[in-house]
Amino acid sequence: MKPFYITTPIYYASGEPHIGHAYTNLMADITARYYRMTGREVRFLTGTDEHGMKVARNAQAAGLEPQTFVDEKAARFRELADAWNITIDDFIRTTEDRHKVSAAAFWKAVNKNGYIYKKTYKGLYCVPCESFKTEKDLVKGKCPDHDAVPELLEEENYFFKLSAFEDRLKTFYAENPEFVTPEHHRNEMVQILERGLEDISISRSTKQLTWGIPVPGDEGQVLYVWFDALVNYISAIGYARGKKDAMHLYWPADIHFVGKEINRFHSLLWPAMLMAAKVEPPRQIAVHGWITVDGKKMSKTIGNVLDPFDLIERYGLEPVRYFMAREIPFYRDGDFSHERFEMRYNNDLANELGNLLNRAIAMTERYLDGVVPDESVYDVTKRWTKYRAGMESLRFDDALLSVWKLVQAMNKHIDETEPWKLGKQEDLKPVSDVLYVLLESLRHIAWMLLPFMPGTAMLIFEGIGTSFIEQAPLSLSDASKWGGLKPGSVVKRAELLFPRIESKESE
Repeated sequence: MKPFYITTPIYYASGEPHIGHAYTNLMADITARYYRMTGREVRFLTGTDEHGMKVARNAQAAGLEPQTFVDEKAARFRELADAWNITIDDFIRTTEDRHKVSAAAFWKAVNKNGYIYKKTYKGLYCVPCESFKTEKDLVKGKCPDHDAVPELLEEENYFFKLSAFEDRLKTFYAENPEFVTPEHHRNEMVQILERGLEDISISRSTKQLTWGIPVPGDEGQVLYVWFDALVNYISAIGYARGKKDAMHLYWPADIHFVGKEINRFHSLLWPAMLMAAKVEPPRQIAVHGWITVDGKKMSKTIGNVLDPFDLIERYGLEPVRYFMAREIPFYRDGDFSHERFEMRYNNDLANELGNLLNRAIAMTERYLDGVVPDESVYDVTKRWTKYRAGMESLRFDDALLSVWKLVQAMNKHIDETEPWKLGKQEDLKPVSDVLYVLLESLRHIAWMLLPFMPGTAMLIFEGIGTSFIEQAPLSLSDASKWGGLKPGSVVKRAELLFPRIESKESE
């Protein structure tokens, strides 16, 4: 079976990483970890987009050469991935030679097939978007995504015959209804197709911009940053680089994770570019929404911008990963509030999950000398079915809801069976049956939490008398079967998983 190939967008190296970048990374990481659990080989790519007018201008404003500037920014995006425990396999930079070679080869392929031509063009260019805008794209004369007034540019450029792929894209969308998910973002792309596609400029004159990959055969032009950047998904796996070409192993990508502001580039331009080069389109574009804070758009003026490094320093990484997946659904816009975070933390993590683990271990130590008893039966099939459905449809909040239904069921099981009374009986089988159900259910909970809170899952494994090393040889189909916790193992009391936090004022 082909390895499961997952990508994030390559992040524009014009500024610092923000919470949106962290969120996209996290959604992709949860997916990558899940498919590794199922036994699939996974390739997970992220990186930085380092060319274009905005990068050049920001570097100049910082008093740095563009290469020095993007080196610093790329390092910060690598730090973000490390800080959030994102399990990437590769980090592609568009200033790397491997990318430049592939991007030039891709241009040549599209040009050879007759889809590139040259003409003089005059249009409105949004520098933050790195794209031309029409009057109908603007709101009160400004780009709605960046609140910026586009600049009027006129120059001779190369153009890509995007309009030539209008009918092919309509057919492709009809034959591949899951190509863009969720459905409302797919519908947006279908509506654009129905309005018609126009050819787009795919180069910039070196009179305007020199910071880019030279157009093959024309040193007076550089590749338009989007035509350059999108190629990263195949340049990272060796497109047109001879023996290093791993395209046959990994392509097509299984999921491109993107934010909704770049949906059009990925869902219309990118498949058309690939068709023009006679390369198969990716299998799915997964589009997530935006994050607001206390119901408001993040703004430096308001002072409500969430710094992804500060956030995990304040609350800890694992609780933040949990909250983002549980409270900010992938399929729509989501809201972050410190009040809501602390409520989720104290209720879900401290009261329900943390207490369940502590009670199960403490009672096993008290009544059974810390030894895991013989197996007793409980059915978790329904929870696993709903969990897997949520994970494979990118509804991570639904998957976590299924986990918490099991957590809550076990806390209820304690209240109903009253093991503190059963443990006083001469016959220890009744309390043994209850405690095995609790401990084995915690093993299942740990497996389910692995993609979301891998560190927490490891602590649960250790606490109930097993280890991830013992569990890891199992595929998910085996791990989800009842009875995986070996009788005779010894539980280990751990520090409180999630100490309650006192309410903090939103900063």
